[in-house]
Amino acid sequence: MSQPDDPLDDLHRRHGSYRKWWLKKREPKPVDQVVAQLLQRKGYAEVRQAGEVEAAWSEAIGPDFAPVTAVGRLRRGALEVIAADSLTMQELTFQKEELLAQMQTALPDAGITSLRFRVGTVR
Repeated sequence: MSQPDDPLDDLHRRHGSYRKWWLKKREPKPVDQVVAQLLQRKGYAEVRQAGEVEAAWSEAIGPDFAPVTAVGRLRRGALEVIAADSLTMQELTFQKEELLAQMQTALPDAGITSLRFRVGTVR
């Protein structure tokens, strides 16, 4: 029968493998990954996208309805549009398919699949 290993040898072996693992985790990351993570954490990408969505909405809706509507959040492909009053919301509902097609053409990468209208305060 073989003799059991010395407990200190086992400890040194485990410490060495842990140190390699820890050092590997501490390797420098590429700058593009760090910047992408920072933008994602701080929400700067959403701000940029929101500006693009607002510009596309203003162009799609035209000068008549632009002052009485605002773009809300884009969640799971549904773009929320805020109307100043129920009359404006009803008119937007009549033009929904046309507006959706224009938004999808203007922003193909945004993934807009539907429009949802609600009455609220337009800033």
